[in-house]
Amino acid sequence: MSVISRNGAFQPQKLILLKLISAVGLAGYITLHINAVSGSFSKEISDYDLERIQGSSTKKNTTIRTRRDALRTFTPVIPNHDHTTDMDVIVYLAQFGHHSSYGQQTDGVNEITGTSKLNHSLTTLYKNYVDDFPCDVIVFYSEDDSPDPELLQELKKGRPRLRFEQLEGQWWSLPPGLSMSTRRSWKLPGFSVGYRHMIRWYSKLIWSYLHGLGYTHVMRIDDDSYIYSTIKYNLFEYMRDHNKRYAFRQPCTDSVGIGHLNDLMDEFLKDNPNATTPELLEHYHQDRKLGFYNNWFMADISFFLSPPGSTFLDIVDRSHIMYTQRTNDLLIQSTLARLFLQPKEIQWFQDFTYQHVTISRRNIESGCPSVGALTRGEGTDLLQWRMISERFNSSFDPACDVRITARKNACTILHPSGEMPRLVCPPNSTYDCVGAEMCAMESLGLKEGHYLNEIVQCSKTW
Repeated sequence: MSVISRNGAFQPQKLILLKLISAVGLAGYITLHINAVSGSFSKEISDYDLERIQGSSTKKNTTIRTRRDALRTFTPVIPNHDHTTDMDVIVYLAQFGHHSSYGQQTDGVNEITGTSKLNHSLTTLYKNYVDDFPCDVIVFYSEDDSPDPELLQELKKGRPRLRFEQLEGQWWSLPPGLSMSTRRSWKLPGFSVGYRHMIRWYSKLIWSYLHGLGYTHVMRIDDDSYIYSTIKYNLFEYMRDHNKRYAFRQPCTDSVGIGHLNDLMDEFLKDNPNATTPELLEHYHQDRKLGFYNNWFMADISFFLSPPGSTFLDIVDRSHIMYTQRTNDLLIQSTLARLFLQPKEIQWFQDFTYQHVTISRRNIESGCPSVGALTRGEGTDLLQWRMISERFNSSFDPACDVRITARKNACTILHPSGEMPRLVCPPNSTYDCVGAEMCAMESLGLKEGHYLNEIVQCSKTW
């Protein structure tokens, strides 16, 4: 049974039916469907029931909560399972072969495929987080990708609550009003249509899709992103307990397609002057390229589904700039967070070791990291860090520019005293990064240093 109709429409009723059958078994579902048990389950799932199941009702009713949890469980309920984790999901968007835009890739020495990257990422994720704090993990893949079912079963082994979901129809398509006949005029033609679909997915579509599944919070991680140290607390609970609505691991700057995004935002703020504050607007105007490297991020889904964020996302989608200008999801997410959230609502997680590196395809630097970093988590044992960083360095040709440096790394901000950029993440502590230039972080100005430092002061977890 597909949760997507033949015309590409999302069918949440079918999805909930699938979840219920998964939770209680087919026989149990038939029993519940035919015989109402103490009023807990009706013979049919009404629209009002559907609204309550998806968590949009504000009524605090134990029976409703129990029904919602049962219907939203992907796997049979585990004894003593904390049902709050059913609201949380970790997502990937994977390619099982070679990258649609980057083509054949290597780790610096050996050829790697999408499957090998994903398997390694899942291994580090489960070992260092999910095994201790279980939650749903969904690996999405596009309708252009058809992985072998046996491969998917193999990837599931030893990884509870992992599932695979294909994106198709309206979830993996051009926005309304844009035709493929215009593709020759799109900027940066080396980036595939699928790459631009990915931008639209993480900018606009993912929020309503996950909300339709009943989730409230999401963690995104790329299939070539790796968590290399143990996370000792529940990140989702931390977000809720501290009223955090967006989180990132590494800051960066980016400018591809930013001019058109700036124009749209300037017009939006002209029409909606109360959408942000003078202080946030000042930071934004100082350097609009400052962003949050969103190959790993966490978010309160409702932030992107509520005005002013949702209103601006609709404008961006109708403008088609994600396709025509390759304006990316990093800039779009970062712009919304910077303008519509206070620094205290943004979390800069710094207490786990994390790697995300893009390998260059340019002839002179082929096989070298072109952007990204391996970033040491606060509190990571020095010996462990040396082993991880040396293994990272040994993956690349000695000619590659892979080293600890105050200019080329993922964690350079300006110290509030106005000194030159140096490793101050957080200020006055030791903090190591190994990698290539991180989206030209050295271009940050003093005010951006203050802005990031304010986030740091509100993000202490170590």
